[in-house]
Amino acid sequence: MMTSNSIDQRVWKRCLQDALLELDAQALREKLKAAHKAIEIRRVELTSTANPDAGELVELTDGLSTLRALEYVEGIPWSG
Repeated sequence: MMTSNSIDQRVWKRCLQDALLELDAQALREKLKAAHKAIEIRRVELTSTANPDAGELVELTDGLSTLRALEYVEGIPWSG
């Protein structure tokens, strides 16, 4: 059975994956912004609940670190 959390997880994870796989420099910038935004929205959603999923919070932090590393490697100023 799929919960609303699993749907929300798929949204930010898909945005992250799209950014990681993008080859076009301009499209990459847009996808990085979208991934940052999706991760931040999900982080706020999780931390506003009584019992946030600690595992997903770790995944969100890892996702942000991955985006920042990609931005660094590509010479893109951090957009967070």
